[in-house]
Amino acid sequence: MYATYLSEKIGYWRYISIYRHLQRNPDNQLYPIFEYFENWCQDENRHGDFLAAVLKAKPEWLAGPVAAFWSRFFTLSVYVTMYLNDHQRTSFYESLGLNTTQFNRHVIIETNNTTARLFPEVPIIDAAFWERMDTLVALNARLVGGVGGLSKVGVLAGFASNLVGLFLGKFAKAGSADVEPALAAQY
Repeated sequence: MYATYLSEKIGYWRYISIYRHLQRNPDNQLYPIFEYFENWCQDENRHGDFLAAVLKAKPEWLAGPVAAFWSRFFTLSVYVTMYLNDHQRTSFYESLGLNTTQFNRHVIIETNNTTARLFPEVPIIDAAFWERMDTLVALNARLVGGVGGLSKVGVLAGFASNLVGLFLGKFAKAGSADVEPALAAQY
């Protein structure tokens, strides 16, 4: 449920950001399908809202140390996967007139803000977070480029070290007041 929720919400922020960018920059609209993107974006958002309701129906899925672990795991898994995949496809984003890094940072920040309304913890998106993400991009480029031998072991060790660093990094307590009884009692 965590991964599916995140997939829908990050999809919404990706697609609505592209749609809004192309509305402001129609010369970059390469495909006619982008003219119809807004309804699709809103579908992604509604799917995420439905999944949020399902998660809220099971408050035990959103409270306690196990939920905190899974929220860390899934937010980072989704953010890192998107960041690395998109940086391998920079030419697509450039063809739309977007800077891949700026676009991805915007999407992650907006998704994280949205996710903070539900998940018990979300990563704090700060300079250290982006430094690790950009290091992962550089390491991934070396892996994709075909590094071998002992160099590959070093790259993989660096990759693992940065992933663990992200997981053990700073996280903010978050979540919905209607899920966390102690918070709900304050209102």
